[in-house]
Amino acid sequence: MRDDEAAAGTLPYVEVTDEAYAAQAAAGFTVREFGFAVLLSGRCPRCDHTTTSTVVDELFRRETPAAAPDPGYRTVLCECEADHPSRPAGLRGCGAYWTLRLEVEA
Repeated sequence: MRDDEAAAGTLPYVEVTDEAYAAQAAAGFTVREFGFAVLLSGRCPRCDHTTTSTVVDELFRRETPAAAPDPGYRTVLCECEADHPSRPAGLRGCGAYWTLRLEVEA
């Protein structure tokens, strides 16, 4: 963990979302495309720690009827490595989540 992450403080783990989270993430996250996945990296809009999420389309695609196009919305979780009080064992992050629309070329 970097020094600026330690200075950001540690919020308790709470599964929570806010409309502002998506806007902050969309503006500040970097997107790297791979043939089968998208890697999202940036600062969590809740706890401000560095987080990286891998979105694998074949596993996380929302079920849609065959005639309907995939709208591209994906739920992203904070997966920071910082310690957040009250976090259940085996989980990462502060509990924040948000929805992004990914426009990735097939």
